[in-house]
Amino acid sequence: MHTKTNKTTTTAAFSYEDNGIGQTLRDQLETSAAHIFDLGRRTTEQTFELGDHLAQAADLLADGRFDKWVKMRCGLAPRSARNYTAVFRNLTPYRDELVDLSVGATVLFHLSSATDDQVKAAISFAEENGRLQVADVKAILAGGEEGGDKPETGDQFRDGGVGGLKALIAIKVREGLKAFIAHIVAICQAIEAALAKSRVIKEALAKDIQDIARVARQELESLALFVEPDLDWGRNTKPTKFPKKTGWADVNDTLYTLGGVDGWPKSKEMRDWLALHVLPVLGWAVSKERAPDWPLAAPAVPAFEPMVLEEADGAGDRQDADPAMPDEVSKDADVSDEAIERFGAALEEATDGFMTVSREAPRSRKQFAKVPPLADDPVVVESVPAVTP
Repeated sequence: MHTKTNKTTTTAAFSYEDNGIGQTLRDQLETSAAHIFDLGRRTTEQTFELGDHLAQAADLLADGRFDKWVKMRCGLAPRSARNYTAVFRNLTPYRDELVDLSVGATVLFHLSSATDDQVKAAISFAEENGRLQVADVKAILAGGEEGGDKPETGDQFRDGGVGGLKALIAIKVREGLKAFIAHIVAICQAIEAALAKSRVIKEALAKDIQDIARVARQELESLALFVEPDLDWGRNTKPTKFPKKTGWADVNDTLYTLGGVDGWPKSKEMRDWLALHVLPVLGWAVSKERAPDWPLAAPAVPAFEPMVLEEADGAGDRQDADPAMPDEVSKDADVSDEAIERFGAALEEATDGFMTVSREAPRSRKQFAKVPPLADDPVVVESVPAVTP
């Protein structure tokens, strides 16, 4: 019968008393062991965390008992434990870059013996090629610039399978993140230049940042959100949404507002809005701190609510803040789906099917400002989509 190895049986294989380890030291080692067991499958971040806990245990058992403890108590080969420890001790200054590149544990083991210049060369190679393999690191350590043949432009699209897809995803994330950050920085620089003047001119600032904000918003959604079907509203797909009252939802909303000058506040409110809301929110989005503090009092509560233009007057002349999603405002109107359905059913029945209610308002038609209640089933509706005969 197969016996599963668990924490209890592993602990029993190592006797703290026989190894002269007192209660205080034992408690410290058990804390490290618990963290090591909990980490499970090793991502790049977890590789550093595991190395951290192993390094702490190694310092506690610096007299030679570490190898026996890590093998019998944690089920790790002493050589592997030393590799994880070396990663933590030698590569921590480059931890953020290596985590962003999703460098594997085995590659990190080889890289842990590199000099600072060699580590930087390896990171640059990974950024350029979308990957970093053991052969690449060995070549860099041997004095070469890269391992294997450097792929030609477009060759990354020739590799199939999960491995090829992962390489493409890595390239998109790396390059897409760079582009998003560059666009956010450009927007912030333009805003700071506008604030440095005695008066903020909306038209001039809009010319500088409006288009970039639209692009940045789409980049953010492409990098961070999934895609879901949206057939009910006449589209094939749409990105999912950031959870409400979160920082990233506020970043997305801020970029949406920046993408259409018609939604900006009045001139007298512009300076405070830009300085106290827009710049802090966008700065939070591209901060290089590991866990930057949210700069506003409450996430996802804009200091200025974007203005929603009525489509009843001059709908054809409206300039959408985001042409990629022209019906986003109408979708979030205050009219409930239940009210629309009840009104539509009653109208269709009253006209013998001659008139029906469309859920999507055509731009060439005006909306009813108010619909009188039906005699048999009174429904109070402030605004409903257009009626299509």
